[in-house]
Amino acid sequence: MRFLKVVYVLGVSALTGAAAVAGCGGDDAGSSSSNPAGGTGTGGGPSGDCSLRHPVCTAVASDCIAVHDNQGSTKIGLRMAQLTITKPDVLATGYIANLVAQGLTMNLPLCYLNGTGTFSWLLEFDTATGKLRTGGALPTDDPLAGYCFANMTAGEFEIAPTEIDAPLAEGAWSGEAETLNVPIFLETSDEPIILPLHQVKLTDGKVSADNNCVGRRNSEALDPQNACLPGQDGDPPAFINGGKLSAYITLEEVDRVIVPEVNQSLCVVLSGDIGEYGNGGMPNTCKRDEDGKIVLRGDWCSATNSAATDDCADAYTLGGEYAASAVKITGLCPQ
Repeated sequence: MRFLKVVYVLGVSALTGAAAVAGCGGDDAGSSSSNPAGGTGTGGGPSGDCSLRHPVCTAVASDCIAVHDNQGSTKIGLRMAQLTITKPDVLATGYIANLVAQGLTMNLPLCYLNGTGTFSWLLEFDTATGKLRTGGALPTDDPLAGYCFANMTAGEFEIAPTEIDAPLAEGAWSGEAETLNVPIFLETSDEPIILPLHQVKLTDGKVSADNNCVGRRNSEALDPQNACLPGQDGDPPAFINGGKLSAYITLEEVDRVIVPEVNQSLCVVLSGDIGEYGNGGMPNTCKRDEDGKIVLRGDWCSATNSAATDDCADAYTLGGEYAASAVKITGLCPQ
């Protein structure tokens, strides 16, 4: 399947390290925007202007290319439009970040959004109860038709949204979830790569007054000479982020997430060094010591939920910032 071919490139690029990063325009700042560069924008602004003109882009008045109007509703549906990953390094820079970006960015070239749109992270606020439902969504062929929360099993992982307390105070909000399994579809497929997240914190978020945006489109910085798309290294980004997220992933769990086409675990992919940290098996999982512990050391300790020590380094932190735009959310996907 085409999905597996993309995953193959993702895995190989992680394992080839700095050479792939240099060849694909890595971000010198140590992070990468989720909006892919390159391609041809067709958003409809006049020459020398990256403003949006096409009715698809302007049907909902917003600062973030909303495709659904939440104004006046007690249910506010949003989809992450951009994710700038800062940790871990292998996801934050270079080719992997660009591939994830391609999946997260909508396939809406009329609005200068030239992604595949197959990786979706949804946020659904209920202002009446002060709750937030969040999780991954299945890919959709038509972003205007809406998104449903993924409700499925992938290997040992249960994929479903989680509901947390996140009351809005003049748009400002934050919330925490103990666990959240986020499915990443890089092309349409029933078999996602899973990010099993723990101690998820969504902080410093601000929903706009019209309930349609977190953050905004970076209109003034985009260049018509670059087809009004973000720069090759994500600078300038397509959106100004308006929220932050953090979590951790354990090495044991991601060692059980197998990237099919390269037949390697996500633990090996995250290591960035197949020779040093792969055990050479089929599938190739992370190398272990004589006590059965994974040799690769992360930057976090899951037992204490704090920075790694000499005695505990069994996890990696995930950090990032995001922007989000209004979409129609149709509930749980049918199983």
